Amino acid sequence: MRSAAFCVFIAALVVSAAAKSDIAAAANEPAYDATGDGIPDSRASGRPTEPENSAEAVFREVGMFGTWATDCGRPASPDNPHVDVSAPGAGLVLENNDVGPEYAANRYSILKARRLPKDQLEVSVIFRPGAPGEERQTLVVEVRDGTRRTLFNRVEGGDIRVRHGIVLSRGIKTPMLKKCG
Repeated sequence: MRSAAFCVFIAALVVSAAAKSDIAAAANEPAYDATGDGIPDSRASGRPTEPENSAEAVFREVGMFGTWATDCGRPASPDNPHVDVSAPGAGLVLENNDVGPEYAANRYSILKARRLPKDQLEVSVIFRPGAPGEERQTLVVEVRDGTRRTLFNRVEGGDIRVRHGIVLSRGIKTPMLKKCG
């Protein structure tokens, strides 16, 4: 009886060591691009790149708050959008994209954000919050050296609108915005 118990004990140790080895190996795997869009997606492996934080905390950490534009000295227009990112309170993060007085501003409510490798953020938003046609979207934004650029945009349950920084419907690059002020 003692030898059977000893064998069970040794088997348990071997299984435990193998599991620890698998976990250690999995922790070193690179992020996986599940969608084939070139954007790392660590959700495919079930392991976030970094712990999820509040959108406000992540945005503060990378310096997203403030006004951004292609040319801060020129007025807002379709070729010079002015993007204002603010936190009016209670964990609420808003983004207002002004493309000039002839157009309605695009408004986003930021639901969550998390950092990705290579100075990128994955951001979940509601486009036109509370308005008819409200949409949930996922974006990936690159933020570095006082600039930001949208690399990816997909409507929840819908099409990809931006891939690799290219607006697919028009075949043009998304603008590189500079932090104003």
